[in-house]
Amino acid sequence: MQKINLLPKPKKIEFTGDEVELEKLPIQTEINSNNVQEPGNEAYRLVVTKDGIFISARTETGLRWGRATLAQLMIHKRVPCIVIDDAPLFPERGVMLDISRDRVPTMKTLFQIVDLLASWKMNHLQLYVEHTIAYLGHEEVWKSSSPITLEELSALDVYCSQKGVSLNANQNCLGHFERWLKHPRYAPMGETSKAYMINDVWFVQPNTLCPIDPKVLPFLEDILSQQLPRCSGKYANIGCDEPWDLGKRRSKEICEKEGKHKVFSRHVNKVAEISRNLGKIPQFWCDPEPNEDDGLTKDIIALVWGYSATTNFNERATAHLECGREVWVAPGTNCWNSTTGRTWSRRANLDLASRTKEATGFLCTAWGDNGHRQVLPLTIFGFADAAMVAWSGANQYDNASAGLHSFGVPAVGEWLAQLGNVDIEIFRGERPRWDGKTPGNPVPNGNALWSEMNTHLFEQDGYGDIPAWEEVSARLEQLRRNLPDGLEQTVKEECLFSVDVSKWIVDRAIIRRQKLTTEERKKLAFRMAELIATHRHLWLERSRYGGLEDSSSRFAFHCSRW
Repeated sequence: MQKINLLPKPKKIEFTGDEVELEKLPIQTEINSNNVQEPGNEAYRLVVTKDGIFISARTETGLRWGRATLAQLMIHKRVPCIVIDDAPLFPERGVMLDISRDRVPTMKTLFQIVDLLASWKMNHLQLYVEHTIAYLGHEEVWKSSSPITLEELSALDVYCSQKGVSLNANQNCLGHFERWLKHPRYAPMGETSKAYMINDVWFVQPNTLCPIDPKVLPFLEDILSQQLPRCSGKYANIGCDEPWDLGKRRSKEICEKEGKHKVFSRHVNKVAEISRNLGKIPQFWCDPEPNEDDGLTKDIIALVWGYSATTNFNERATAHLECGREVWVAPGTNCWNSTTGRTWSRRANLDLASRTKEATGFLCTAWGDNGHRQVLPLTIFGFADAAMVAWSGANQYDNASAGLHSFGVPAVGEWLAQLGNVDIEIFRGERPRWDGKTPGNPVPNGNALWSEMNTHLFEQDGYGDIPAWEEVSARLEQLRRNLPDGLEQTVKEECLFSVDVSKWIVDRAIIRRQKLTTEERKKLAFRMAELIATHRHLWLERSRYGGLEDSSSRFAFHCSRW
């Protein structure tokens, strides 16, 4: 009997008879709680017999998910007679896609993502926004970024609603304001006016709004009042994470007098009130080193985020739960800061998030740090993993189901999982560094390939020795030879590009650990020029032009570091 690939895995499935042809069977649906075995308003029962297909649920939402499972069964044409009793682990199951780090998807791409989410029984979508919505009156900030217009946002909202997915507002409202504060009109609202180094290692431009500036709240109310009514979802993510500048200049005196945490919480409370006045339930990012104090309003959802294989979601979640605040977990796809994805760390991270006690929402984030250079299949594969966990719980991954229900090819799921683990021993700190010492800890917020690409060609340092990188090279060559057939052309090209840019990094790693020659450096530069051309081509297949030049220049930068 053939395997049945379902995404996510049902809670219970029982095989009750011989195979039947689904297309020939009548379908009956009903709202009937007496037939539903699992708890919750989203639960359903799907029964396939030789006489017909029967779907029962307590609500229309449950029927929708039952039909979604049936649609996946229909791919197989013939299936065994079965009984499926199913319900989700989390009531809110969503993803957040970063559209502010250079890459703004086309509407076609966004609709395709919504289709996939709905087919996987995900019910929540956010688009992470800093500056890429075409807010009226703020044209100088977004004019070159090819933003999503307010009309397009409304159209996306309608499409989401038709598919059973809620589109929820998202606008960062304190930190991550570099794209605004670089403009003369907005610079006076910043906490600082000069770039500086964080911990003497990280150079940043002014990025945080000054919470005591009287112009800040009216400005935020303006842009929130433009976006929030366009999203019919009941939540508004106001961000406020990583306010690196806070207390460094304009608010320094009051932060020293009252405490930075109090100043932060007061600002979040005021923005949250704006959101509530606009009819939304506010959410904010709870940083690993929390900025809030006891004055933070209880009527706000704490999004406890973290992306590593050791993220302690429970500690921060418990702190908010104990004071009566609702908590969601926000793990990540771990596809950013990589050219391959990061399979093992993503799955460990998702599993930890799913085990967080009393969390009511699961929001998987896909960021675009450093130019959003990862191709879409890496993001989609990460979202598919998240859909499995948010519905079924930890360690419920099925590569074949992810490949089939994401790309129409079961085998590509295993291929992408292997690609995401291609540098796993170096990534996890299990292989010697350049100096022969074994680090023992994973590469932070990226994989070994990404770290290597961002290390200067002449630095006598780096993760992994030559034998380790030669193993990675052999794996990449095998993956390139064994890319499964049947993929849509753009997906095929994106997968091959991921392999090719990763192979460039590996070759660079091996060359720089040996005696460098001018000829070898020239060859690497010529290869990178070809990779950038492919990056540009593939970008325009999925995304708008705005941001492409910035993203491409980041690839070129790796050649300039010589």
